[in-house]
Formats: sequence, C-alpha cells, structure tokens
Amino acid sequence: MTELGKRLKEAREAKKMSLDELQQITKIQKRYLIGIEEGNYPIMPGNFYVRAFIKQYAEAVGLDAEEIFHEYEHEIPRAQHEELPEQLSRVKSRKQISTKYDKWLALLPKVLMAAIVIGAAVMVWVFLQNRSSNEQSQSQPTNRATEVEQSKNSPLEKATEKQKQKKEKEKQQEESKTNESAATTFTVKETKGNTATIEVIASQFQLELTSKGASWVEVFNGKGHSFFKGTLKNGQTQSFDLTSETEVFVKIGRTLDVEMKVNGQPFTYPIDPSKVVYQKLKFIVKKS
Repeated sequence: MTELGKRLKEAREAKKMSLDELQQITKIQKRYLIGIEEGNYPIMPGNFYVRAFIKQYAEAVGLDAEEIFHEYEHEIPRAQHEELPEQLSRVKSRKQISTKYDKWLALLPKVLMAAIVIGAAVMVWVFLQNRSSNEQSQSQPTNRATEVEQSKNSPLEKATEKQKQKKEKEKQQEESKTNESAATTFTVKETKGNTATIEVIASQFQLELTSKGASWVEVFNGKGHSFFKGTLKNGQTQSFDLTSETEVFVKIGRTLDVEMKVNGQPFTYPIDPSKVVYQKLKFIVKKS
C-alpha cells in the first residue's frame, strides 16, 4: 500500500464508511477504489482516470484534493501525454467535418437545380393526365345516361324490382311474427323472505346468467334435474334453453354480481339485491 492509499483509507475508516458506501457516493467501481488504496494503478483504464478517481475519493472522504495532489505528486501518475492525443484527435475531427460541410455546400446548387427540373416535369405530366381524364369523362355522360334509361324501362329491370319488393314484404312479415312470438310477460306471484315466485308467459323460455364478480349459482327444474350447479366466475356466462320446462328454479348466492336475461330481455329481481343478496327464484312457465 502506498502512502497516498494509506492516507485515503484512514480518512475513509475515520468516517466509518465502507467501500460499498463509497462506491455508491462516487459511482466508481469497488475494484478501482481498492486499486487506489493499494496503489495498483495499472488496473485503471488510464492515467487520466487514476487522477480523476483519486480526486473523487479524496472529496468523498473530506480531504482537500489539491492538497493531496501536491503532497503525493511523486506517487500519482501524470496524464498530460494522454490528453494531448485526445486534443489532436478533436482538431482532426473538426477539420474533417469542415471539409465535408464545404463539399456539401458546393453540391447544393446542383441538387436544387435538379430538384426544380424534376418537379417541373412531374407537374407537366400531372397536368396532361388530368386533361386527358377530363376529356374522356365529358364524352361519356351521354352514353351512360342512355344506358341507364334503357335499363330502367326494360322488362327485366321491372321484374327484378317487383321481386325485390316481394322479398322485402316477406321479410317484414317474418320479423313481425318473430317479435310477436318473442314477447314475454312477467308476473310476480309471491315474495317471501329471500324467495320469489314469478309467472312467465311466452312461447319460449331462454335463460341467460352473466357474472360481474363471482357467485354460486344453481339451476334445476321442478323434478329436481340440475342444469347447472357451481361458481359463476367474473365475466362468465351460462345460457339455458328451458322451453320444454313448466317449472324452473334458480338459486343465486350473490345477486348483486349476477345479471339475468329471460328471452333476451333484462330481468329485474323482484327482491332488491342490495337488501337480500342470496335469493331463490321459482319460474312458472306458461306458453303464450
């Protein structure tokens, strides 16, 4: 260990500072800090870094860096011979940049002239294309109008139009029948505690349960046959076609987290879910 290294280490230990803490303060790798204390300068990237690291080390442990450099000048390697090539390199780079910049300025007028010529040629080409397109469009309207008029008055066009009208009328009639058959009527017959009895009058009975959280659900008929029994997880949906059933029972552990639809219509719980969370629903299904 050199005298300088010993001096720096004693100052660090006097402040009760570990090498890891010094590394965090100076941002210098621990192995370089050990190298400074042991005078092992060859492991450093260069003499310039040796001097810079010693300066940071001294300031971190409360020593005057200038005084340290003056007192231990004979131990600290000089860095002038490294700085000179770096300065020469910078001067060379500046000259190269200046030369490239001058060449670019010399080429600039030629580049601008070429761009102007190309731009003018493109504008002339676009103008000629637009003019040709306009002339063609002006010569075609009369022929197109004649073709459209003949098409409208042709027997084939008339027959096609009648067929379209017929299909549209049939479609409207079908939609009307579908809406009538899908009509659903709910009547709450009884509510007692957490149990409600609802009469459903419809041509079909489609049940859909969607969970917004997590809730235990059970769906079964009047004969005890179970269609579903388990936990309905967040975002999960269960659908049932119960058209053939006359009685359907639904038990929901947490009605606040389960949305119900009957025949595609949102179903409102007869009992307020915010007051009664666990509910039992009995659906009496009657055909419309």
